[in-house]
Amino acid sequence: MRDIIFEDNLSYPREKEIIKFQGEEPFRLYSQMNKLLKDVLEVMGKDVNEMKLKWDATTPDKSFYVKWSVKRKIDAWTNSFYDVIAQGKQNSQTRKGDIIIAIVPSFRTEIKGGFLQKTFWWIYYFVYYKKKRSRDFYYAKNLANKLKTTIANLYGIKPMESV
Repeated sequence: MRDIIFEDNLSYPREKEIIKFQGEEPFRLYSQMNKLLKDVLEVMGKDVNEMKLKWDATTPDKSFYVKWSVKRKIDAWTNSFYDVIAQGKQNSQTRKGDIIIAIVPSFRTEIKGGFLQKTFWWIYYFVYYKKKRSRDFYYAKNLANKLKTTIANLYGIKPMESV
């Protein structure tokens, strides 16, 4: 029997949240991102992973690409995931450039087990867990909004919150 999986997009109706910045030191995000993710998403350092860092130093306009991934455990079955992708360029002499930051948050519940365990889980789901999952979903969505606002404040811009 297959696993039971619920997956929701925390930035619905959009696929991801976007922050665009053009100005002084767009790469400043890199040095502060690990601490920012730990503080805003309320996770430990082991939950924050820098998945990829690319840096092109062959021209004065140094382009970069960085991806972080965070897994935040909600309970035994549910996790929220936050992928942050930053891509841009910064001039090495003037320190000016641009950056586009994409935040891709998701919320996933996965149930594994045999037929009997899944049957009892469905009863538990309709009696109690559905309400709890809904509360946890909105909590995780608020964390995604808080992350977007905190990153935008780092650059001195005001983002639009998703509802």
